[in-house]
Order: sequence, then structure tokens, then C-alpha cells
Amino acid sequence: MGLLAPLGRLLFSVIFITSGLNHFFQLQAMTAYAQASGVPDPRLAVLVSGGALVVGGLCVLLGVFARLGAAMIAVFLVASAVMVHHFWRMEDPVQAQNNLIHFMKNLSMAGGALLVVYFGPGPFSLSRKKREASLGGMKLGTPLR
Repeated sequence: MGLLAPLGRLLFSVIFITSGLNHFFQLQAMTAYAQASGVPDPRLAVLVSGGALVVGGLCVLLGVFARLGAAMIAVFLVASAVMVHHFWRMEDPVQAQNNLIHFMKNLSMAGGALLVVYFGPGPFSLSRKKREASLGGMKLGTPLR
């Protein structure tokens, strides 16, 4: 059962790491999409969010500063849901439905990220001993209080 935590971290983080890298590899296209969505300073937003996704995803994957990494991911997901997937403004029902799906997906994944913020990375994280000491001797997976 202990292997479920690192497997879950892998499955959860891979989409953020690859998406974050895509922010850099497809910078022009991502900037144009952000601009079309009305994101302020779209190029900077794409660069910052790409960095947050890669760093946050790696933190969660490795279990090093996993709570901080998951918090970065959650902030990105909620911000992009509201700023990019504004289905309530769309007149075309197909576009509105597609963006509603992306909006809800982002909120759902933000909920998963918040669970990592609350419970921590679990077993088999690279910062296990250090984290246990920094939590006053509490075991990993102990919720924040």
C-alpha cells in the first residue's frame, strides 16, 4: 500500500511537468492563447506559470517541498480556470461547454493539489527524514493543523 503515494505523486505531477515545459517550448502559441483569453501581460504570465508548473510538479513528484509545490499548482489551476476558461462569457454553446469542462477539470485538480498541501507527500519522498524533523517529529502524511 505504501507504493500508492509515490505512484499517485507520479500520476498527479506528470501533467504539470509536461504542461509547464510546453509553456516554454510553445511560448509563442501559449502567449497568443493567453492574450486571446484576456490574460494581462500574457508572455510574462506564460513564463511564470510554466516555471510554477515545472517546479511545482517536480516538488510533488519527488516529495521535496511537496506542500509548497502543490500550493503553486493549486494557485495556477484556480487562476487559469477563472482567467482562461471563462465559459460564462461565451456565446457559442460548443465553446462554452468545452470551457466549462476545462474549468471544472482545473477546479478538480486544484482540489487534489490541496489534498497534497494538507496531507503532505506521504512515504518514499526524498525529504522524509528532514520533513519529519521539521514537523516536530510527526510522521509524513500527518495533516497540517
